[in-house]
Amino acid sequence: MSILLRILLLLAGLGAALIGAAPALATQAVSIDVGRIDVTDALAPGGEYSLPPFGVRNPGTEATTYRVVVSYVDGQDAGRPDEAWFTFSPSELTLGPGQSQPVSAKITLPPDAEPGQYAALIGPQIVAAGTGAQVGAAAAARLTFTVSEGGGLEGILRMIWRIIQANPWLLLIPILVLVVAVLWFLRKRVSITVSRRT
Repeated sequence: MSILLRILLLLAGLGAALIGAAPALATQAVSIDVGRIDVTDALAPGGEYSLPPFGVRNPGTEATTYRVVVSYVDGQDAGRPDEAWFTFSPSELTLGPGQSQPVSAKITLPPDAEPGQYAALIGPQIVAAGTGAQVGAAAAARLTFTVSEGGGLEGILRMIWRIIQANPWLLLIPILVLVVAVLWFLRKRVSITVSRRT
């Protein structure tokens, strides 16, 4: 074998060894073990409700930190619940490759929560980027629930307020009734006489 051929074979072998020894890129990813949470009972304003726990899993190849967040679908018909209504435990977690952890969730409705249908996406998102590629930077479950009118007098007052907000001219009716009642009272109780002095 000629020296030139030996040098070429040696360089080819070194090149193949360097290419084969290239480090694999680490990845960060996230998955969630539930796709949808539908609350079938109507929730009352001012109440606190526990949602079913869901699992967060790290299918990536490096340790990753996640934050559980609330997001929304663009153009959704249902109302968007305020992020402050939700509490997650833990709200932030770090998982090694292949690890998983359950997360509990609660909804605390304010007393003045508007009745109606609501929808949101709840789930983990990656907090800090690693050195490798990111696959699936967030995962979420679709949550749907209904807020009820509320009970008794509160529900009736809330319904009246919504009607007045939609039809402000309706305020004229109680004002007219009040004016008529005051005039009737004055007519029955007060006597006014006009006389001429001579």
